[in-house]
Amino acid sequence: MPPLEVLIPADIRFPLERANGVQIVKTAGALARAGVQVTLLVRQTDPRPTAEILALYGLRAEPELTVRRLPVRHRPGAFAISRASFLARTIVAAVSTRERAAVYTRDLQLADLLLRLGRVAPVVVYEAHAVESLMYEERGRLYGTGERPSPRKRRRLADREGRVWRRAAGFVTTTAGIRDSFVEAHGPRDRVRVIPNGCDVPESRTFQGIRLDGVPRIVYAGQLYPWKGVDVLVEAMTRLPSARLVILGGIEGEADTDRIRALVAARGLFSRTEMLGTVPQAQVAKELEAASVVAVPFLRSGMTERHTSPIKAFEAMAAGRPIVASDLPSSREFLRHEENALLVPPGDPDLLAAALRRLLDGPGLAARLAHAAFDEAPQFSWDARGERVRELLEEVR
Repeated sequence: MPPLEVLIPADIRFPLERANGVQIVKTAGALARAGVQVTLLVRQTDPRPTAEILALYGLRAEPELTVRRLPVRHRPGAFAISRASFLARTIVAAVSTRERAAVYTRDLQLADLLLRLGRVAPVVVYEAHAVESLMYEERGRLYGTGERPSPRKRRRLADREGRVWRRAAGFVTTTAGIRDSFVEAHGPRDRVRVIPNGCDVPESRTFQGIRLDGVPRIVYAGQLYPWKGVDVLVEAMTRLPSARLVILGGIEGEADTDRIRALVAARGLFSRTEMLGTVPQAQVAKELEAASVVAVPFLRSGMTERHTSPIKAFEAMAAGRPIVASDLPSSREFLRHEENALLVPPGDPDLLAAALRRLLDGPGLAARLAHAAFDEAPQFSWDARGERVRELLEEVR
């Protein structure tokens, strides 16, 4: 049997240090290490050699991993043109390699276009990170934009999701909640896998215990969108006068960063808060290792209830850090209250502060939870994810 080949198109900058960029590149690398011949299609946005950019993600150049950087540049005011160019180039590449390679993508529009090509359509496996029709409906509230959803656009997205659900050769969801949402909306189907996001887990690793020296550091890593709950974490910090808050994420000049910085200043927390912005993966790992507690304070929404698979939470598990997270069905797919984390009702700064204080004041509890999470992290490694995706690709080819 010829080697398994897969095309992974992703309309992203390369490198892109946001979670979606990390997730796509890490998954591509894991598939390559699993023996799959991978071609990653991304935008040509950086002059550095591919090996140098892969190193930013903690990846080595693998003979099984080819990165094709398409000459599609984003120009202000011309996103639709550059998007159409990326889609057209990707469709040509997919059709030209369809006899050999499956297409694995989390791009809903691209998956739909490929599946509507009829007899020249390639084998497509779609990876869903949300129910996009639901996310669109909640977008204004989730991102604080005040955007009013169009019923027509929501129906169009739902119709597109239904077609991809029915026609894709395989379907991956990052949470069981996403899978269940698709089943409820579009009926059952076979060849569906729930495969969470992942984290780096070294082959040789030892639990380092809990840091008891110095000022306690409460770390949040991720974007600063309103639904992420960073505002609630800042409020909780006013109840923890002896601790320091470290925020990894956000982009200078964006409204979300300005909002959080203003809240930190208004609550008198500026002297004990570090807002480090978007930092390289290696620095994220160091900050997590130095954390006393890692906070995952998502708010409650239709999307967060069932659709979030947070990379930074898995990374905190791998780092052996105690976690306080919002008690949501999506969190309970991998975290268990009082067993490998503390779970608190979302959106309540008093209860969040109380849980953080329990861990800061109870090193025995913190160590027990962190050690349990550390031991479970390998099942959420990128390599474990790559093996499960490879098995599905083998099944559908």
